[in-house]
Amino acid sequence: MNKELQNFPLARFDLVTLRIFLTVIDTGSIRSASESLNLSPSAISRRLAELEENFGQPFFARHSRGVEISDAGHVMAAKAREIFAAIDSAHSELRRLSSGEAGSLLLSANGSAFVNGLAEDMKHFADAFPYIGIELFEQISPNVVASVVSGKTELGLISRTFRLPPEIVCTRYCTDRLVLAVPEGHDLAQLPAVRLSDMSSYHSIGVMEGSSMTRLIRRVSVLGNSEFKYRYMANTNEVARTLVAQGHGIAILPEQFVRPHEQIMPIKAVPIHESWAEREISLVQHAEATLSNTATIFRDFLLERARCRDVAR
Repeated sequence: MNKELQNFPLARFDLVTLRIFLTVIDTGSIRSASESLNLSPSAISRRLAELEENFGQPFFARHSRGVEISDAGHVMAAKAREIFAAIDSAHSELRRLSSGEAGSLLLSANGSAFVNGLAEDMKHFADAFPYIGIELFEQISPNVVASVVSGKTELGLISRTFRLPPEIVCTRYCTDRLVLAVPEGHDLAQLPAVRLSDMSSYHSIGVMEGSSMTRLIRRVSVLGNSEFKYRYMANTNEVARTLVAQGHGIAILPEQFVRPHEQIMPIKAVPIHESWAEREISLVQHAEATLSNTATIFRDFLLERARCRDVAR
């Protein structure tokens, strides 16, 4: 510890004295401060004298009309106000931390959640709760579920197209439609809608073997006795979309990965006239885990945003 600080008489230096000091400055006299603080003038004068003695500086010039702050007093007042501002700031941060309005959150989500509202909702959430940080992991839906089950993340967003473990609780977030992405001028591009059987004779591009979408397509193709073989297997929807645009094949993709790009890429989204092409994107959490306040705030925010979108449609 600094030697000067060791010798400083901290026992007589406290926040009450600083508050009295600032009140005298703000009211303009010891008598007015006495009335404001309900303290005797002599008690206030004693506190001020001790403060001046501690710092070895006169903070006031005393005269018959009251007190006049000195240059040293102006410096001390500015620093005292900084001290109280820092305390107020600490109090606010601690309050936000205890209420969940400050802190961090681990979130995992699949790509479809991002393009169907999550990216926009996260922006609005950051504006509303600037002291909450989100550590984000983009994963395919089965891996999102595994992260929530293991406790690596508190919340996740998935495409609900596969059997979930019993410890997972789901809440609907939004709906995602799958479309057939075809190159511009493709045989199927002019059709108003297609079925899985219409696609079997064309080269197809898949997206990540273990993803919920690829699992779904393989399952419905088996149930419908439709042969659906992949020519290429891309790692992301974006890569699959690029391959389609360059004429390498067709691909079943989330609608929001295709429609916004029809004007800038030689690609077209064709509706799929099958019930399985409409998927629920769900918010998932562990049934037996208590969400942190921060995670609860985020979950409720997302669900309210989702509700407002549904009402607006």
